[in-house]
Amino acid sequence: MQLSPESLPRRARLLPLLHAEHGRRGWLSPESVTAIAREARIPVAEAWEAATSYRDFHFESPAGKAQVCTGLSCQLAGAATEAGEAVMGCRFRCYEAPARGHDQPFPEQFIREAGPLLAPDVTDWRGLERARSVGREAALAEIESSGLRGRGGAYFPVGRKWAGALAQNRPIALVVNAEEGEPGVFKDRALLCRRPRRVLEGIAIAAELLQPAVVAIVVNGEAEAARMSLEAALASPGLPQNVDPWVVPGGGGYILGEETTLLNALEGRKPVPRLRPPYPVESGLFGMPTVINNVETLANLSVAFRDGAAAFRSSGTVDAPGTKLFSVSGQVREPGVYELPLGIRLAEVIERAGGAVSGSVTAVLTGGPSGGFLAPSEFGVALAPGVLHPTGAMVGAGGLVVLDESSDVRAAVLAMARFNAEESCGKCTPCREGSPRMLDFLRENDAGSLEPLLEVVGAASLCGLGQMAPNPLRSALHFWPELFR
Repeated sequence: MQLSPESLPRRARLLPLLHAEHGRRGWLSPESVTAIAREARIPVAEAWEAATSYRDFHFESPAGKAQVCTGLSCQLAGAATEAGEAVMGCRFRCYEAPARGHDQPFPEQFIREAGPLLAPDVTDWRGLERARSVGREAALAEIESSGLRGRGGAYFPVGRKWAGALAQNRPIALVVNAEEGEPGVFKDRALLCRRPRRVLEGIAIAAELLQPAVVAIVVNGEAEAARMSLEAALASPGLPQNVDPWVVPGGGGYILGEETTLLNALEGRKPVPRLRPPYPVESGLFGMPTVINNVETLANLSVAFRDGAAAFRSSGTVDAPGTKLFSVSGQVREPGVYELPLGIRLAEVIERAGGAVSGSVTAVLTGGPSGGFLAPSEFGVALAPGVLHPTGAMVGAGGLVVLDESSDVRAAVLAMARFNAEESCGKCTPCREGSPRMLDFLRENDAGSLEPLLEVVGAASLCGLGQMAPNPLRSALHFWPELFR
């Protein structure tokens, strides 16, 4: 039996209350945060500490300023601000760069290539019915034999993660991560806006097999269209009875992509990483063994149970079966979401996206601020889990930002360094102090001082954001050292 949100610890109301107040007024006043702290029954100082850690919250009236995205893809497309306009980080509308204004529903026409995940949305619950009909143990074994890996960036085998939580023999929490805060990635928004029932069937299958006491879906707070689409699907008739999740809008911040940070946010605490061990599958949300899966991962359960493990394995690679949603943007002729087999060559993805806007492609950022830049000599690499190049480029969540002959590679590298410095949560010294210094050394063309600092930040930071922040810089120094002398 699932617990209702009202039965959870009272401080878990903090983030939803902050988001609701921010949505109503456009900003958070000291008086409103104080009132929210009292309602959540936590110290005002703790409420302020949490509220001010979220990137999307404002603490003074924005006075109706027009928003202009200055994410990397929009910068490459010539984004510029005029007097009185507000400079914003990535708005996740990279497919129509340069983007202005607020969140919009993901347009169907920007689903450029569809496979089983992005095929027309499901109209029945055949995948769930099959999972039920074969029984719990057989269904869990089928997930294992399908080879399904997580699609959030780490590609951890789903069956192994679930087994780790079930082995605890205690009530489980299921957390669906739809925060999607990585610049240049918008594939979860495409799923939630355009294929919400497929996502819900995946969640229903997970709920059937894990029997969680809590199901929470965390949606990026600024992805309002995706959240509204999800909530409309949840309110539609004929929904499986085991799907009654706690939908929580986030407060923004790249750090929320780190699992334990997401758990702290749900618990009404400051969004910073936890020390590990224990791992979430051992002790996560409210101390329960916790399974955290990405939206795309759970949607793949619908595909796997409808088509069967053998069919699921018919695409992709032996070690990483299935398709992957790639968010392709930047200086390509046909930006958008592409559903393609894992293991496809980067050069083929670029070709399918129409090639460069101007001249030829000069670089591709793979894996966003935690990934790396690849030069044309590496475009034959297969896009699969693991490191694509020793300097740190990886598939990650599937973001591919393409640069062409009109693009400034040095400026793009500086943009990633600046993003990581600004997004550091500040909990650990190597990331808090090292990320801004890396940016300074880049600006000063001091590669001699930068290289040893990259090693320190990567080795000593607490979480993945700090550990992988050196990757874009390391890759750029490898392929274009002349730009930083």
